[in-house]
Amino acid sequence: MLYFDCNARIGQRPQKHKRTRWSTAQWLEDLDLAEIAGSLVSHMVAHSYDPQYGNARLGAEIKKAPGRLFPVWSVLPLGQPDWYGTGEEMLGAMEEAGVRAVRVVPGNYSLHEQVMGETFAVLQEAQILTLIDPGWVGGQEYFTVFHELLRRYPRLAVLLTDAVWPHQRHVHRLMQVHPNLHLEFSGYQINRGLEVYAAQFGDERLLFGTGGTEKSPGAARTFVDYAQLPEESKQRIAGENLRRLLGGQGPTQEAPARRPGDVCVADARAGKPQSVFVFDAHAHVLHEGGQAAGGNYIMYQGDAEGMLAVNRWCGIDRIAMMSWHGPVCTDAEDGNEIVWRAGQRFGEEILGAAVIDPTHMSREAMEAEIKLRHGEQGFVGLKPYVRMNLSYEDEGFLPWWEFGNAHQLYALLHLAPHTGGVPAVGRLAERFPQMSWVIAHAGGSYDFAEEVAACIRQHPNVYAELTLTPVCNHIVEYLVEATDDEHVLFGTDAPMRDPRPQLGWVVWADLPLSSKKKILGENFRRIIERARLPRGGRG
Repeated sequence: MLYFDCNARIGQRPQKHKRTRWSTAQWLEDLDLAEIAGSLVSHMVAHSYDPQYGNARLGAEIKKAPGRLFPVWSVLPLGQPDWYGTGEEMLGAMEEAGVRAVRVVPGNYSLHEQVMGETFAVLQEAQILTLIDPGWVGGQEYFTVFHELLRRYPRLAVLLTDAVWPHQRHVHRLMQVHPNLHLEFSGYQINRGLEVYAAQFGDERLLFGTGGTEKSPGAARTFVDYAQLPEESKQRIAGENLRRLLGGQGPTQEAPARRPGDVCVADARAGKPQSVFVFDAHAHVLHEGGQAAGGNYIMYQGDAEGMLAVNRWCGIDRIAMMSWHGPVCTDAEDGNEIVWRAGQRFGEEILGAAVIDPTHMSREAMEAEIKLRHGEQGFVGLKPYVRMNLSYEDEGFLPWWEFGNAHQLYALLHLAPHTGGVPAVGRLAERFPQMSWVIAHAGGSYDFAEEVAACIRQHPNVYAELTLTPVCNHIVEYLVEATDDEHVLFGTDAPMRDPRPQLGWVVWADLPLSSKKKILGENFRRIIERARLPRGGRG
């Protein structure tokens, strides 16, 4: 399958972490690793400094990989002193540079018709693909601003990049109303996203995008690798739609297969469920028949039955499951009951993680829930949450931690300043050394990953769980290098996010197969097998 990426940025950028990938050479390496044939790219100097200057810099970078890298110019309103005076001048320069796509970068101007109207009209008539991202809008303005733009220029092919899963109610309606809107999924990792949107809007408006150089290209690829769509539909999403929108511009040959002997890559490439053992260490679940949670959070078929179906598509064997509303809405007892019912129905595929909330439960109620969920029903995981507005060292949690320590259970901790952050995890790991302390979302940023890695090096009962929408490029490799391959755990946060991009983040990582096997399942299975639940419980 020919993969052609519609959304990548190269070049120097402000506020970059020292480990963040940025150069053309690094991006070409990453495209090779993920077996991606080519990529549209814009230059970050054009975003942060000057479009004219940055676009010229981009031309020099494109020449380093002819037939693989293709230019996206950053544009300004026509008639500005630092941009082209007329549409004819702009289009002539673009034709000379081989530019068939532009990016409207959020800046100190407006998308209003009186500012950008002439520019959009010219792009529409010339059939230039126009990339735009949510950085232009916020809150309730999201739908209004993009609706007006798409309504005024119905023949302008607009590609929305870098949307994320909480934007669903805005994006879904925009896709319904405007057939000229196209969408890529590097950040828009909604549960069953490709299947639902292909059915509702047609596959010709869906594009493969990576969000490189900052996001893992393998994460984006695996969403398509495991899409439950006809092969010809997957081919259109992977690259054919983008080539059509660019008037035929793009790579002409598939990227060669690499990494012989890596069964994880081979399975993903073929769209076959992973043949190695995979254990999701971090997932939620909705009530039976549940499709959403709150005003923004659509989670298509987000109950246990729907989640396990997606897991089977890609080969996730077991799932450590907590409810959504137990931790997030602090409705602990009812949330635990939903997980228990799911476990009763689906058996060993589901491992329960219980929520105990000292802000709503008395000491007696907590002790009764601990006895029921852990002692009798076999929940191995302990899941407090930031919305309880307590430090995890608060004495209210003490009976729970003591029970967990006595029975060698694990806690999954989403950290925030008021929870005590990473230092609190270190202190808890010392105080309760028989527990396994799993830090959630450790792959969310390099700053956080460095802090987590330092804690793991000091406390061998602390672990890094990966999942988060940014799927930071090469951060899985960094965590293994900074700790080892036995303290990093695969998780998905499904059904808030689809599990497949999170899986691809590990599958396509530049790691030996032996390390991937540990991260994908063996490490977490070892944590679970340590559990010593009272009689009647199960692990």
